[in-house]
Amino acid sequence: MGFFKQFIGIISNKRDGRSYLDFASSTPLDGRMLRTFPTLSQEIIGANPSALHQEGVRAKNALAQTRALMARTLDAHTDEIVFTATATESDNLALLGSIEAFIAKGVTPAEIVLYRSDIEHAAVIESGDALADSGVLVKILSTTEGIVNPKDILVPLNTKVVVVSVMYVNNEIGTVQPIREIAKRIRFLRKHNPDIVILFHVDATQAPLHYALTVPQLGIDMMTLGATKLYCPKGVGMLYVRRGVTLAPLMFGGGQERGLRPGTESLPLIHAFVHAFSFAQKNLESYTKKITALQTYFEQELSSIGGVVLSVKDSPRSPHITHIGIPDFDSELMVLELDARGIAVSAKSACKNEESNESQIVTTLYGTNVGAIRFSFGRTTTKKDLDKAIAAIKNIFQKYSR
Repeated sequence: MGFFKQFIGIISNKRDGRSYLDFASSTPLDGRMLRTFPTLSQEIIGANPSALHQEGVRAKNALAQTRALMARTLDAHTDEIVFTATATESDNLALLGSIEAFIAKGVTPAEIVLYRSDIEHAAVIESGDALADSGVLVKILSTTEGIVNPKDILVPLNTKVVVVSVMYVNNEIGTVQPIREIAKRIRFLRKHNPDIVILFHVDATQAPLHYALTVPQLGIDMMTLGATKLYCPKGVGMLYVRRGVTLAPLMFGGGQERGLRPGTESLPLIHAFVHAFSFAQKNLESYTKKITALQTYFEQELSSIGGVVLSVKDSPRSPHITHIGIPDFDSELMVLELDARGIAVSAKSACKNEESNESQIVTTLYGTNVGAIRFSFGRTTTKKDLDKAIAAIKNIFQKYSR
């Protein structure tokens, strides 16, 4: 993987003695993993997969092989794989693209319903807001302790199309949605409403390191993935689109990706992303065992600190995220104090950090006047990192209790 040598150092979350506990936001590059991937020649890297000359044909073949690996890993067909630039773009394409395709066929916006939970990523929430502005009925599924009740999904009267979008693993609090039960509910609704089209989209960006993502077993129609959580270079995402589901493109200017995502494909980024995803899916058990042990230890230590509330502790959660609430303590202050002590964490989704408003998820869980911090663990996290974080939290509480 010579192309990535300029980006790859030794993987470490302890540069200058720091502890990186923000893997749910973005993972560092894992040079060791990248070196296990098949090598792309400079000739292929530099060619356009759409070109007709020999170099372009070789690049096109390499892209086809990479797409085939993604399809095999997902137990999908190659023509069901659409590469994008980010998971956010994939979410937009799934929701806006599918609904626009129905409108183009003559379905009115008022006859379309979009269900999404109250703790979705901003890409889904804001796509829903845009659709609501165009007349689509957007219904919000209220969660209990971060979990959706599949029975809340219904088919309203005078509806022709229902699109359901639920995140597999929540990016802030780590709750794991009952995807198979939701799919079962959708199959039930299809059976009893044969004239209604019902589609199920899942944002699985946070899931690949801990959960098997073979699409026939999940029972989904569309699925979003992105490179930011897979220890590979960023700048690429993917949307699985089941055969039979029609999307309208959101951008124009070329016929790449079956006309759904124009622009020259970034073969090196796609190559690294797909192999990183395949690597993750092959190593689920060993990796999850390690991370679960770290989370269990960390949360036991956290529970001994007065003033810390462990969020959704009784709900199904991914082992790589621990979310806490701190009554009457400012989230950003805690992040800055921890950062000053060499510990990187998040107060809310990194995608929302430019905004001053509180996280909608935190508001849903706690209301107001509660600070919230997300700790997230990864391949290089050690018990020493967690002990450092625990000591720092105690020190910060002591500092501000004077």
